[in-house]
Amino acid sequence: MTLDKNMLPIRTFSPSQDIPGLLSLYAAVEATDQEGIEISEHALLDQLDQPGHDPIHDRWVVDAPDGSSQLIGSALISFPPGTLVANANIIVHPSWRHLGVGSSLVSRVIERARLLKPGSIQVLANTRHTDAPGFLKKHAFIPQGAYTELRLAEDIRLPPVIWPFGYTMRTYRDVNDLSILTQAMNLSYIPLWGHREVSESEMASWLPDFNLDGIFLVFSEKGRVVGISRTEPSDVRTKKNGNPTGYIDAPGIVPQHRRLDLFRALVLTGIKWLRQQGYPLVEMESWGDKLEVLKMYRELGFKDIRQLVSYELLLMDEKNSG
Repeated sequence: MTLDKNMLPIRTFSPSQDIPGLLSLYAAVEATDQEGIEISEHALLDQLDQPGHDPIHDRWVVDAPDGSSQLIGSALISFPPGTLVANANIIVHPSWRHLGVGSSLVSRVIERARLLKPGSIQVLANTRHTDAPGFLKKHAFIPQGAYTELRLAEDIRLPPVIWPFGYTMRTYRDVNDLSILTQAMNLSYIPLWGHREVSESEMASWLPDFNLDGIFLVFSEKGRVVGISRTEPSDVRTKKNGNPTGYIDAPGIVPQHRRLDLFRALVLTGIKWLRQQGYPLVEMESWGDKLEVLKMYRELGFKDIRQLVSYELLLMDEKNSG
């Protein structure tokens, strides 16, 4: 069965009326999908107030056709200032999937995007949603890269840290050079999805929040910085897990030096440092890493918490021809 899209009760979001129904929809989706995402009223209100997002014009909800007060679908688009990519999110109640609700919401998102005029629309889909790739590709979205969140249990035994010949590691506290740190951040993740170039002023503004002993920089035999990994104890993750938890921003290596043994040495250095600080549980975020790098992390004992694939619909041609 497919619902008649002309009769589907899609309407603009009402901040004063739809928050309880939207929270119920999120709860129903989470109960089925088990993604570990909990949306509170506080978090939702915060989302409504984000720059580049007008809740009245950039959100839609779908009322249940049976006349109940239930919401069966929702969609949003956000176009942050200073970016070329609009972010979209589409959810459908598990009981109303495969009936055309998602396709109707995608149409609303694309229609709104044509007015906002970003270069593209990005949607993140959990790999547990086996229907998502086919659905998004049907609407001309193309996979670009993946965000992967991983966890290493405290009882996993680790191999020794072995640095390949000619490479050395120094912490940022020892290096203490903002230009080298900025260079490492900008060169080590080219051209991986999920990363962008940063300025020295941005790095300077972030530095007070970083643990300088947990920023590991790799240098080549010629003394050039060729890799980085940022590691820190995490109060937020410790509170969430109820167990001291360390965090690793997945290592990056400049393209000419990318080799698995360098990635391995960097991540092992971070894990062992965190354990020495009293944080035996370790969680890591990876943005756009190649499959062989993720495979190596899993072989060390990391388990996926979740993986989100970015799908992008290019609108630049429409924008230039308009």
